[in-house]
This record gives sequence, structure tokens and C-alpha cells, in this order.
Amino acid sequence: MANSEFDFVNSLVFIYDKNNKLITKTTVTGHNRDERYVEVSDGLDRIEPKTRLQLLIIHTQGASEYNGILVDARNGKYRILVYDEMKRDVRVSVRRTVNVSAIISDMVLETEERALEAPLPVVIENMSTSGILIKSRGMRLEMGALLQIELKADRKTGILYCEIVREQKQADGAYRYGCQLYFF
Repeated sequence: MANSEFDFVNSLVFIYDKNNKLITKTTVTGHNRDERYVEVSDGLDRIEPKTRLQLLIIHTQGASEYNGILVDARNGKYRILVYDEMKRDVRVSVRRTVNVSAIISDMVLETEERALEAPLPVVIENMSTSGILIKSRGMRLEMGALLQIELKADRKTGILYCEIVREQKQADGAYRYGCQLYFF
């Protein structure tokens, strides 16, 4: 982390406990690469200092996972020491349950942009550093479609870009789509 060229300020971050249970989704409000910490302002008020955490940070250069320890809370800001970056590997990326509401705001299929009559609400069921699993009840999507998905955390909107690589129809009529993330 000390040599990271990424700036995580304003990045979405999902924070989990040591049992992979989602504690909060929020945004990074501060990042010190030299001292190896990130700062957040929401969602850790019930967590004791020295608690081990796991962080999935969605930033402009991609998605990164870190182990962390809650160091302290000052003036409504929570400082987390981050260490042990988990390398992005499609085959071994840990799937983290998020169950976050989001919308598909734009879709491209075979280089043709398909206008949506209205943003399509979806649920991001799980996420890893390489992909997401979304659930849609509104309409069936096509394999290979490139999606722009918007999600909110801490009053900020994050945008994910992904390609549908797998489809699964559910008994209740909903569809689940495995999507590979892209970062530009």
C-alpha cells in the first residue's frame, strides 16, 4: 500500500468484519499512502478500535481488497490502517455479499448503444475485485452487453462498468447476471 499510486479519496468502500459480514458501505474521506491508512466518516460507530476489518475499495483504477484494523475515531472520522493487499485474480477473488440497490443507466450491445426508457433498477448481490452478480426483475438483458451501473454510498454516486458474461434464470422469474468489471 505504501507504494500505491492510487488515491482512494471519494472512492466507494465496502467494509466487512472478519467473518465476511458487511458492516457498512461508505466512501473514503481521507487517504494517507505513506502512513498506510484510509479514513471514513460513516458506519463504524459500533466497532471497537483494534477490530480487524476487510475492505473492498472501488476506485478509479479498479477494485482493491485490503485487510485493515480500525485505529481510532476522531471528530466523526474513523481511521483504518490498511495492509496485505489481496491481488486481483479472476479465479480466486473472494465474493463479498453486498445486496446493494443500483440502477443500470446505460447499455451497449455490439457497439450499438441501447437507450433505456428509464433507468433499470437492479440489486448487486455480491462483488469481488473482478466482477459482480446482479439481479434484475425489470427486463431480460443480453449476454455480452456492456453496462453502466450507478450505486450510491454516503450521498455519493459510484459508477461501475461491466460486461455480462453469465446469465441464470431464477424460479421466481428474475434473472441473475454474472458481470466482469472493467476500469478505464
